[in-house]
Amino acid sequence: MVRLLMLFIVLVLTTVCSARQLSNQQLYQTLDSLIEQYNQLTADKERRVAIIKDGVKGLKLTPEQQYDLNQRLYDEYVAYKFDSAFYYIDKNVKALSGSSDHDRFAASAVRMAHILAVTGLFDRARRLLDKVNPDSISDQQKIAYYTQQSELNLYRSEMALATKYFYDYIKRAQYYRQLVMQIAPKDSYDYIFNQATYICEAGDTDQGIRILEDYLRKTDLGTRTYSIITSTLAFFYQKKGIPQQQEYYLLLSAINDERSAIRENNSLRSLSEVLMARGNNDDAYRYLLQAISEAKFYGSRIRMMQVGRMAPQILQLYDAERTQTQQRTNLLLFVISFISLVLAGIIIYTLILYRKKHAAGLQIIEMNKMLASHSAEIENVNTQMKEANRIKEEYIGRFLELSSLLISDGEQRLKQLNRLARERKLEELYAELKTMEPVNKGIRKFHSHFDTAFLNIYPNFICEVNRLLNSESQFAVEVDGTPVKHLSTELRVLALIRLDITDNQKIADILRSSITTIYTYRSKLKAKAINKETFEDDVRRIATYR
Repeated sequence: MVRLLMLFIVLVLTTVCSARQLSNQQLYQTLDSLIEQYNQLTADKERRVAIIKDGVKGLKLTPEQQYDLNQRLYDEYVAYKFDSAFYYIDKNVKALSGSSDHDRFAASAVRMAHILAVTGLFDRARRLLDKVNPDSISDQQKIAYYTQQSELNLYRSEMALATKYFYDYIKRAQYYRQLVMQIAPKDSYDYIFNQATYICEAGDTDQGIRILEDYLRKTDLGTRTYSIITSTLAFFYQKKGIPQQQEYYLLLSAINDERSAIRENNSLRSLSEVLMARGNNDDAYRYLLQAISEAKFYGSRIRMMQVGRMAPQILQLYDAERTQTQQRTNLLLFVISFISLVLAGIIIYTLILYRKKHAAGLQIIEMNKMLASHSAEIENVNTQMKEANRIKEEYIGRFLELSSLLISDGEQRLKQLNRLARERKLEELYAELKTMEPVNKGIRKFHSHFDTAFLNIYPNFICEVNRLLNSESQFAVEVDGTPVKHLSTELRVLALIRLDITDNQKIADILRSSITTIYTYRSKLKAKAINKETFEDDVRRIATYR
């Protein structure tokens, strides 16, 4: 059944590319369907790789056969799982180190440099490429070598965004693109892609778009090349300020990534940015969570950093919505409290009037009439008190009704689920049950409460941490003149260390992160410290100042 569905999706996407008959809304439905099959698609990918491995079990391979096998497994893992791709290509690099076979060493070194660059290990990638002598390798390997040099400089430019080094890296990437175009066949992907990106960077975005759109018609679906071209076209349309076309190509790229189990991707994150800019925060958050999940699965620090930059923006929007809801609730409570105070004042004033009337009657009525009048007044007061009690009951009833309305929202969801189950709409029921929004909301509340409680106890914590760090690595204490009220992930790690929780696994469990991510954060923070040896001990000595 799954294979038939996948075949149907391929046919639909083929129609999209040739005639563009599907709307963006239909593409979103296709993308959501593929995301729901995430586990199945991952399992299919694992089975394909297992078939390759099982095919050589028990066989004694020659060095050349082992080289080819490692190369093939690397190609399977390169966009799927970082550590596995690194493992197999590292075997070839080590086996060919010092070898006279310059072409094969260059092929392995370029692949290793790519996988290192993808995960952010730029210096190691550069040092490995420096070992390749382009004058001693074939034109085919030169193309791969220059392409990787260009890619490495693009990654470094992204990390140097908004710094004076950004354009230096862009210029070097342009230089290597020119070298590729000098030796690559003019009808090859390497020539056409580098030509389009070079022209676009030089200022002629329209020509770059025409070149890639013409080549896209000849590109097979399901390939990484298809994902790269559509993602690049989305970037070109973003530069031109045409968000509709940008969104269209991001959808094609993301669909191809999900269908092909490509976990090293950027389209879902970019798509969530488009949706967030349009005000569709729920879908933006959903796609961002999927992008985070895939980046963690692959192990790419660059992609994690990219999605990490967006998370605070979406959380800020959710906080703004929550604040607005809280303000409306506070206003309603204020109105109810005001009405209650007015009613209490009326009751008190009524009692005062009746007391005055009773006092005046005592002065003009005879004793026996006074006793009767007194009884009548008591009865009258009791009647008024009963009326007051009815008024209280009415307002209590209204308050309970209001509370009931709030509770009914939860009941409506239960009824909806029961209805779906009763009508056997299992796919819709599964979609409703599968949603992680309640869990995610709990995580956000946990982070918010943790941040607020911690900063109440340690109000000067961020300032004290900054005193332990180099000046260029310090955290912001204020945003637009307002003190920071929420901690970043790095500061939460330090906060837990301040609370004497130092085990990486415990910190990862509390922050719902991976132990590798926590280890990376701690290593980076220690590297930024003035005194690296005593940094975490210094953090644990930060006082409350209360």
